[in-house]
Amino acid sequence: MAEFLEKLKGKLDKGLTTVNTKSKELIQKQKIRLHLSELEAERKMAYQDLGKLAYAYYQSSGIIDPDMAGASALSAVESLDKWDEAVLEVVGKISCGEMDKSLFEDTAKQFKITAKTLYEEVEKLIPPSEKKGQNLQWLGRVLGKFELTAKKVSKRINGERETVYVFDKKKAKAIVDSLTGGAAASAPKAETAPEPPDTKSITDKCKKINELNSKISKLEEQLRNISEKS
Repeated sequence: MAEFLEKLKGKLDKGLTTVNTKSKELIQKQKIRLHLSELEAERKMAYQDLGKLAYAYYQSSGIIDPDMAGASALSAVESLDKWDEAVLEVVGKISCGEMDKSLFEDTAKQFKITAKTLYEEVEKLIPPSEKKGQNLQWLGRVLGKFELTAKKVSKRINGERETVYVFDKKKAKAIVDSLTGGAAASAPKAETAPEPPDTKSITDKCKKINELNSKISKLEEQLRNISEKS
């Protein structure tokens, strides 16, 4: 009887140890996930701040500094094809006040155009030899690559659901000019132009993002290690 009770006690102790270990792992995982969500939210805010700083710098200087914004804009210019150029040309014309009749909606700051209409206008500029099955999804990827749109929404038009792209006029024109060598890219900066943000603030923000990325990577690794052990 004593031997039986001793074995039973051993099993109970082992079971309690296992439960305690699992509970500790769950608590530790929860703490890590909570910390991760906080850091990811902070990183998202930092990226938004960096975007605002970079855009303010671009607006005031009229150029994109590769050291500030990275090589993405430069590489995008170097890799433009006929379809990219056609999209930029159409968006540039609309930003300058042309093609108003093609728009779904037009205001002082924004214009909206359906994906179908925008695609049709782009296709008009492309010779038959360059048409290789491009479609509305392709158009969305091009707009995203150059960050031309402010957002896209779904609207019911004439009984059918259609995608509508929303453009910020000033930003769209600035991007088109920078990629195509247009007026905004080549025009000298006015004497009264606002001072661009201190480049140090952009550099500091980049450092902050790198620090957050490092912390997030370490926490993700800790989470993986705990999961592998369990």
